[in-house]
Amino acid sequence: MKNLFIFLTLLLTFPLFSQVDFRKEYYPAINRAEMAITKDDYQTAFTAYQTAFSAVKTPLARDIFNAVACKFLLNDFEGAKPLLMKLAKKGIPGSSLEQKEVFMLDNIKSQWNSFKFLYEQIQSMQQEQVSSDLLQKIEMFGSAYDSLRANSIVVFVDESGKERLLISKDIQKKKNNGGLSSEDAKTKNLMNGLVSNELFSKAQKALVDFVVDYGFLSEENMFVEDSDFLRNGYAWSIEKYKFRMSFHMDGGYSKDVKPFSIISDGKKKQFDSSIVESVKLGRIHRDLALKLLFGYKADNKLFFTKITIENIENCSLDLKEKTYSLFYYKKSGQNLDAESQLAVEGLVLSDYNLLFEKAKYKLLKNNYFAMSSEAQMEETTVPNCDIAKQIIEKANIIKD
Repeated sequence: MKNLFIFLTLLLTFPLFSQVDFRKEYYPAINRAEMAITKDDYQTAFTAYQTAFSAVKTPLARDIFNAVACKFLLNDFEGAKPLLMKLAKKGIPGSSLEQKEVFMLDNIKSQWNSFKFLYEQIQSMQQEQVSSDLLQKIEMFGSAYDSLRANSIVVFVDESGKERLLISKDIQKKKNNGGLSSEDAKTKNLMNGLVSNELFSKAQKALVDFVVDYGFLSEENMFVEDSDFLRNGYAWSIEKYKFRMSFHMDGGYSKDVKPFSIISDGKKKQFDSSIVESVKLGRIHRDLALKLLFGYKADNKLFFTKITIENIENCSLDLKEKTYSLFYYKKSGQNLDAESQLAVEGLVLSDYNLLFEKAKYKLLKNNYFAMSSEAQMEETTVPNCDIAKQIIEKANIIKD
């Protein structure tokens, strides 16, 4: 009876653990970690990451990487090893990690080189769990896409100076210098257009339908392939076929302004609902969800500017030895619409102060962490302080 009681307890416990709502148990701690990073408080950040990771079974790759970066910046490679093993089990190659600046720190390089063999052994043992039917569809779409690009029509001038039309594939492979007549070129271009329309229509429908029916493929099922530790192959496929493209005779292309233009509004709402559910279940990171949601319109009102002043003599600004000032202002425009505001609240991203601090940190300071922000940055040079002052008067100075 005692053994039966233990068995039933375990049976009840594990399903509950796997159904934890990441939005309630995971992301509040991630928010605290990210805010601490903007203050260079890596110990507090790491503690918050630990809290988040202990609440769920499968923490997400981006957050694990950032926790590793915290440990590295605290000069604690030993403390980072368990986290590195988590990244290895998510199938992330060591070569991808080595491209990040935090792995290039002098105090980390030698320790990583000693640990790398074990990491790559564990990483190489991991296998994706994706249905063969889905993989075949993605590969079929990819082959058709590559073929379209290879067979688009381009214009070139031959050795005699005569303009000719050629299939770009023939140019790339240098098989011949034969041209196509204008009539042949028009026919070829028309055929490409028909094939392109069919490809993008079928790809968009298949990709959206899969997410609606089954949810988004998790990081455990299809490994992350992204320098920012967000997208897996499925996410890249969505990005690839997001805007229907037409390849033209000049070798260029045009694309739809509206993403997934053949998908109905009703189906898009179903897709968005499934994406939010996938975030809730911890299948994908909320930062990726914002890039996928049809109902979310990016808030690009946060705009940072760096002013370089050529001449600071007799300057009315308190610049001392500085020759530039950093500041931000809100671009004119509408606030988030109701649907977009609902999306950010549902993804635990409604803390404007955190979003601002992350944006400032990412654009002006970040070298080591994986972060997303919709803020923009520009640089401008002005001849003197009077002009700089006119700009700054419309802005809010950032206090570093």
